[in-house]
Amino acid sequence: MNKLQKTSLDYYNKSVVQRIVDKYAMTEMDAAREFLQSKTHAMLENADLAMWEFAERFIFEIWEVEKITGDPRNSEHIRVDE
Repeated sequence: MNKLQKTSLDYYNKSVVQRIVDKYAMTEMDAAREFLQSKTHAMLENADLAMWEFAERFIFEIWEVEKITGDPRNSEHIRVDE
């Protein structure tokens, strides 16, 4: 697995964590923990999946889908219907 560049990952981390703080009124530490330990974040770290092509709001929405359904791949942004 190729890892996403640290500068890109830092950008997404800050942006998504701030969205979590704003929407769910969590502390920054709790929001960071929620995002950094998520499957969505693991997928974002994997440069081979090219999730860096998504805007940070889509990464946030994918994270929300994971929180609701347990699987970020249920997101309309990355779901592949067969």
